[in-house]
Amino acid sequence: MILSVRRTVCAFAASISILAPAFAETIPSSVAPVEQAPPNILLILFDDVGFMGIEPYGSDARTPRIAELARRGVTLSRYYSSPFCAPTRAMLMTGMDSHQVGMGTLVETVTDEMRAYPGYSMKWSAEQKTIGTLLSQAGYQTYVTGKWGIGEIGANLPHKYGFDRSYVLDATGGSNYDAKPYLPGSHAVDWFEDGKPITLPEDFYSSRSLVDKMIEYVDGGDPEQPFFAYLSLQAAHMPIQAPVEFVDRYKGKFDKGWDVMREEQLKRAIDLGLVPPTTKLPRPPKTHRAWNDLSAEEQRISAREMEVNAGMMEAADHHIGRLLDHLKAKGQLDNTIVIVASDNGAESGQTSIPGPANLVLDAVKMLEGFDTSYENLGQRKSLTAVGPEWAAVLSAPFDLYKFYGSEGGLRVPMVIAGPGIEPAGIEPAPVHVADLVPTMLDAAGVAYEPSSFYGRSAMPMLSGQSETTYADDESFAIEVSGNAALYRGSWKITRNTPPLGDAQWRLYDLSVDPGETTDLSSARPELFQEMLQEYAAYADNVGVFDVGPDEYAITVLSNKLTTKVAHKYWPHALGLVLALLAATFVAVRLLLGLFRRRAV
Repeated sequence: MILSVRRTVCAFAASISILAPAFAETIPSSVAPVEQAPPNILLILFDDVGFMGIEPYGSDARTPRIAELARRGVTLSRYYSSPFCAPTRAMLMTGMDSHQVGMGTLVETVTDEMRAYPGYSMKWSAEQKTIGTLLSQAGYQTYVTGKWGIGEIGANLPHKYGFDRSYVLDATGGSNYDAKPYLPGSHAVDWFEDGKPITLPEDFYSSRSLVDKMIEYVDGGDPEQPFFAYLSLQAAHMPIQAPVEFVDRYKGKFDKGWDVMREEQLKRAIDLGLVPPTTKLPRPPKTHRAWNDLSAEEQRISAREMEVNAGMMEAADHHIGRLLDHLKAKGQLDNTIVIVASDNGAESGQTSIPGPANLVLDAVKMLEGFDTSYENLGQRKSLTAVGPEWAAVLSAPFDLYKFYGSEGGLRVPMVIAGPGIEPAGIEPAPVHVADLVPTMLDAAGVAYEPSSFYGRSAMPMLSGQSETTYADDESFAIEVSGNAALYRGSWKITRNTPPLGDAQWRLYDLSVDPGETTDLSSARPELFQEMLQEYAAYADNVGVFDVGPDEYAITVLSNKLTTKVAHKYWPHALGLVLALLAATFVAVRLLLGLFRRRAV
């Protein structure tokens, strides 16, 4: 009832604005119309933060500054991204489907065969337009700090595509304290300022330093001109790291374990109105461990890893707060639209692997100088991640997480507040990541051709003039490396590839089953076929490459990592083999000498 009243009031206000010119002659000539200055736009992107990873969504991590934004704006319960970071970021910058701009998957998961197709070039043409380009042409100052990570390293840097100032990590991730890579076999991660390679300062910490740099850029601009600021945080991509004072605030918080806390997240999501009361938790994959099957030491370490994750999120929120306070002190915050979102579902990466393979991983950690002791988790030289079981908690109450076409991989948090945004609390209307470019252009009052984007503006819905962005009979789709989904109203078809999927299409009714527990493809065969045909048309239109089993993302990524590890560490392996041979030779000589002496 409250929502419908709000919509009615806003619609009445809109009708008055349309009729206003007819009454212009009745306004005294001494009264000049007041023009609203174009708003600043601050876009904050988290990395690998699952649906329930921030406070407005029921997170155990404290993010009070984001919660404050949510209270005076809109919290989307159906905001969708790609399940991979680079395709999401490409769509976020262009308003196009990722395949339409050559970013159909990650550099790390693209194959040579895929590169022959336009949707997988991993490079932008010089004419590619971004939100930076479009807003810059409209008189905006444009800044970006943080992770860029779109396509080939160094090929698509923001200074080429409309950004006046840029301070970016052009990789999938790296340490939060220095330029050390986290992936085995990698030699370095690349940082650039305004297109030039840089080294990081000694006192670097990602959230703090990226906010400091953004403040520097904003302060260096013209206060009379609006700005677009894109703060792309490393939180909470692995390796998760945070100052110990933030981490220690969560001591004991996760000792109950993931099985209990996943159930708690379901109840919390229902109580907050993020999902319907009919929602059920999907069964966890068979590879997930039960918390009670862990040893006491394993539980202690695993709980500490989640303490680090929560501490990293609170640290990020703290530094976001510094930026907001700075804008307020300069008198700029009231005219700033703030958008906070994540690029995909929670990261399920592990820093230890059960079985013999862990010996190889431990050797790599030793060679790279990582300190993975309990006391150093989340600190300098650490390599910390939460693993798949905790990722399922962070993406609860949905199925799976990053890399998959399930709700856990695609449905992520998004909060928006500021001028023109009608406070509405939880908003269930679906929004696609590609919608944000036309949404921001609308908010800035920049004219554009709607048909030139894959996405569409959500401003009518966010301003209270419309109930939704997509009608129930309209669809949008997402695909990356075989993982795919198409949405039509509350209906969804989805396909998840191995290792945790079987590459088969299924149909779900998200209005009652957002946990994707009941496949309705047999019960609704006509609808299922219609949506499959819609997906086929989408795939043909944007240029999706139909991957086979050898091209599934996890397979390609594993193969590439194995090759990189072999290339980087073969001298060490060779040295170890030679040392073992030498030791064996010496031992044999000693034994032979001993036998000869005994024979004499």
